[in-house]
Amino acid sequence: MDIRLIVGQMAVLFILIAVGFLAGKIKMLTRDGTKTLSKVVLNISTPCTILNSVMGETGRITGGSAMGFLLLVLLAYVLFFVIAIPLARALGAAKRPKPESGIRNLVSGDSSRWLYCAMMVFGNVGFMGFPVSQALFGPESTFYVAIFNTLFQLILFSLGIIMISGKSGNISIRVLINAAFFSSLLSFAIVFTGFRPPGIIADTVRLTSGLNSPCAMLVIGATLSRVSVKDVFSKWRLYPISVVKLLVMPVITWLIFKNFVTDSFLLGILVLLSGMPMAASLPIIAIEYGGDESSASGGIFLSTLISAATVPLIAYLFIS
Repeated sequence: MDIRLIVGQMAVLFILIAVGFLAGKIKMLTRDGTKTLSKVVLNISTPCTILNSVMGETGRITGGSAMGFLLLVLLAYVLFFVIAIPLARALGAAKRPKPESGIRNLVSGDSSRWLYCAMMVFGNVGFMGFPVSQALFGPESTFYVAIFNTLFQLILFSLGIIMISGKSGNISIRVLINAAFFSSLLSFAIVFTGFRPPGIIADTVRLTSGLNSPCAMLVIGATLSRVSVKDVFSKWRLYPISVVKLLVMPVITWLIFKNFVTDSFLLGILVLLSGMPMAASLPIIAIEYGGDESSASGGIFLSTLISAATVPLIAYLFIS
């Protein structure tokens, strides 16, 4: 893969992030405005992006490849936890207060370590994953990103909430019921049945999907504009966590999965998504369930900043 192409495509995305950052700083994109735009991305443009990936010529997309990639993603998450758990323990985070009485602490000992573990395991496979993969692999890749994102949501909004908060209460199945999840299921149905929607529907979905990359990047930029840069750079643990998330995870993923994944297209998507910056949902969950919002927000800022260099590097070295 041409490094100039990778850098150019990543540069466009990060220029959009910079525009979003500036818009957030000058209050053009307020907190409420960013939340509204985020809802547009999550509930309109991202579902259309997922559906658009299977509405035309599907090419590589078959029922067998979809199920095979689903299994690969499950194995990848097992690998992520195997890597992250001992490294998070080694960081020796300061202990947080025990949860309120009546709520069982499911993660014994230092619960902050489990937040750090979540920061290494869960990447931004939604807001960043879709536009970056589409830029590097084309629209066909978004179906496989949707598979990855579906499992990401299932794990993050169940086990992830417990890890980030250290609590087991108030977890609702409703967090899994969203437009992106349903569009992922619908895209599976389209692949397995071979159904093709009318042209006017396909054209509408295709046009709407074009909103996804620019709007998602603007949301990331506006979100980062409200993070205290001084506070971020003073948290030393965020540096090794970011290195593990952005470099160690994709390198080890490539070293292991290249031995039995023969399709370079699927391997490339898996490696790319394993090296995404930390998930934008982490501070939202931390706020909702009583976790460390400051560390989660700082990790997103730092890892997103560093990913401007690491994503092109990983793509150049390991993606053919």
